[in-house]
Amino acid sequence: MYWCFIPLNGLIAMLFSEIKGKATIGTQIRQRIRDGRLPHAQLFVGKTGGGSLAVALATSQYLLCQNRSDTDACGACASCVKVQKLIHPDVHYSFPVIPRKSGTKPVSNDYMEEWRSQLTDQAYISYLDWMHAIGAENKQGNITKEECRSIIQKLSLKSFESNEKVLIMWLPEYLGKEGNALLKLIEEPPANTYFILVTENPDNILPTILSRTQLVRIPDFTSDEIKAYAQEELGMEPGKAETIAFLAEGDMNEALKLTDSTDSDWLESLKVWMRLCFRRDVPGLSQWSDQMGGKGRENIKNFLNYSLGVFREVLANQMITEYTIKLGTNEQQFVTNFSGVVQFTNIEVLYAGINRCISEIERNANPKLTLFQLSLKLRDTFLETQKASNV
Repeated sequence: MYWCFIPLNGLIAMLFSEIKGKATIGTQIRQRIRDGRLPHAQLFVGKTGGGSLAVALATSQYLLCQNRSDTDACGACASCVKVQKLIHPDVHYSFPVIPRKSGTKPVSNDYMEEWRSQLTDQAYISYLDWMHAIGAENKQGNITKEECRSIIQKLSLKSFESNEKVLIMWLPEYLGKEGNALLKLIEEPPANTYFILVTENPDNILPTILSRTQLVRIPDFTSDEIKAYAQEELGMEPGKAETIAFLAEGDMNEALKLTDSTDSDWLESLKVWMRLCFRRDVPGLSQWSDQMGGKGRENIKNFLNYSLGVFREVLANQMITEYTIKLGTNEQQFVTNFSGVVQFTNIEVLYAGINRCISEIERNANPKLTLFQLSLKLRDTFLETQKASNV
């Protein structure tokens, strides 16, 4: 079964009527709920920014709604209102966490305030977004043994307001071997108890848990869907919307970050950077790195991801005869010119270096120093290329 949707106004899409995309969105799950055939344990599988978590939220609201119709939850009953505010006592959430203090044993309830804040902003958060929101720095988030005990305790109690109880577990791949404690509960849950596990990496989930769930694959957004959302909901001009849709590669989380960037003139920054690298202008590269490094980590990552997308088109333009460049008009000219001054090996180094730079910045490396080191690497790569004037 496949669903694809876009939330209105950047908020969580709790109602299926707010889901944009394919005509069959939610039909199967609503039908199963109405028929009393909803599997008690489902595994929603999709990439970051693909909407798996929001599908889980919409499912929980429809399941608990007091006045649901064939097509949707009512959105107005007491149950719907509480689910929308993430405060319904019969909908429980589990997700990776870190100890607030050294030596403590964390559970998800310790971070419910941050969880509500993140999901109220938008439902396409990534693991790295979440770790940043809870101040993890370089710490690894986990779903702990104590969390498993808490889940068992919560689900063993009678429901408070509804006939059903729901557990939404986000990123069960961070559960590890501790998940074995949940096997009996997942296999033989109390009556009217439902597990919805939301994963990006099913290969990292315990096989014993996988075998006890029904797989539901959530596809990536299409470029056309992201482009339409950027134009219709965000009022973006078509050229920029097309560029962002291409660069996002089906990831709405990434698309929203690119849209929210405070530095919209990425192309000019990229041109300046490449010219300085070609000219081997070390003082200029140092100044450029200082300026770019001061824009904030998210803006830097947005710029670097934008650069990767442009270079991906350069490579495709070099290798495919009569290739149609999938970027806005301004970028198309740069791609055409740049394709004539770099070699395949240059693009390989660019790709590897930029990806490494993004990874280091995500791990709190000094942005200015990291950018400068990358720039020197690119300078050396372009040493034999003497056509910078065409860039």
